[in-house]
Amino acid sequence: MIQNNLKVIYWIISLAGLLLALMLMDFNQGMSPYWIAPYLSAAANFDLNNPFIMNVNYDQIKQFSMLSTEQQFNYKFPSNTILINYDYLPIGFMYILLIAKKIFFFLGDLTAVQWLQYTTHIIIVYTTMQFFKKDYLKILFYLLYGLNPIVLYFVNYPFYYFWQVIPAFVFLWYFLSNKKLGYWIFALVGILAYMYFVRATVLFLVLFIFLLYGYRESWRSSILACISFLMLILIFPSHSQAPWHTMYVGIGAYKNPYNIQLADEEGYKFFYNQTGKKMNSTNINDPQLIDEYYQILKKEYFRILSENPKLAIKNALLNIFQSYSIGYKVGNEVIAYASAFLGFLMIVLLLYSKQYILFLAIGLLSSSFTPYYPPIAAYMYGSYILLVVAFINIIEYLLIYKHKVKRV
Repeated sequence: MIQNNLKVIYWIISLAGLLLALMLMDFNQGMSPYWIAPYLSAAANFDLNNPFIMNVNYDQIKQFSMLSTEQQFNYKFPSNTILINYDYLPIGFMYILLIAKKIFFFLGDLTAVQWLQYTTHIIIVYTTMQFFKKDYLKILFYLLYGLNPIVLYFVNYPFYYFWQVIPAFVFLWYFLSNKKLGYWIFALVGILAYMYFVRATVLFLVLFIFLLYGYRESWRSSILACISFLMLILIFPSHSQAPWHTMYVGIGAYKNPYNIQLADEEGYKFFYNQTGKKMNSTNINDPQLIDEYYQILKKEYFRILSENPKLAIKNALLNIFQSYSIGYKVGNEVIAYASAFLGFLMIVLLLYSKQYILFLAIGLLSSSFTPYYPPIAAYMYGSYILLVVAFINIIEYLLIYKHKVKRV
């Protein structure tokens, strides 16, 4: 009886600690209005007769951009009849907004998303803690992941970056629980396909989950599930933008002879110098303009690549190493190189402790962008839970239960 009461007190204190930490890390952080407002407007104007289309009102978006940050978080977008189609950003996050608005209907739209992310984070933290048999390992995960300031910053960040954690959590659940999925893998196909529509960079980790399922259970079902997944993401519109802007701007992550900086404005500036046309977040939904923009940046990126392949290789290696660490800190190359060194050590320790599956999972989650763009914290948010679990396993391997560490 006393022991049960102590457990209840423990859970209450830990939950209170999580909520307090979340609120302390709430600085009303988020994307600029012209990136988040299209989602808010599309959710307010969602039409069941056209569920795969984002319809927005630009007057609403402009009005939203003029509000203070605090006002933006408390604002509820109204529906409107004067709408245009918006197809630049991936569509998946719009549905998360719809869910958040239904559950937390009494809050502003952005605050509702925050609280949905709070709830999801808390569920993930306590579920993952159960994978560890020892209480001190559970506490370690709670401290290193649940209360991690970088993690909490993005739990408070109402945008699709946070939701990259779902495929990572699905992978961890399957990898660590040792449970068999059987034909439930086909139900998982729908969830993972949806997460692709939220954030396409999770693609390679999703494919790896199917590969792991085939290795553990059934290659036949694995292949069928993988084909089903690929058919879903090809059939349904995802509105994912081409990578050329990111690839060109990514050159500026480190010193380079082209004086490119890691900033969206670098791409816009180059485009303006080449064409005399202005490109920015307010007109990025213009299909003809964006197509011309991409073609020019694509041509310039490949010109630089052919002229200076060593620069591209160096950047890619630094990016990959950092994806196994805390990530890339914008504007500070010293921290970037230190992070790359820590990432290299992490790779060595993962391989030394025979955590091959986690080594692959961490790398694959960021592999869709690290060859050309640095792993800034927002982009690699889903990797943090994998890195913390891997770090805890390394501690076990090196210091305490070397013979008990999961080996695959």
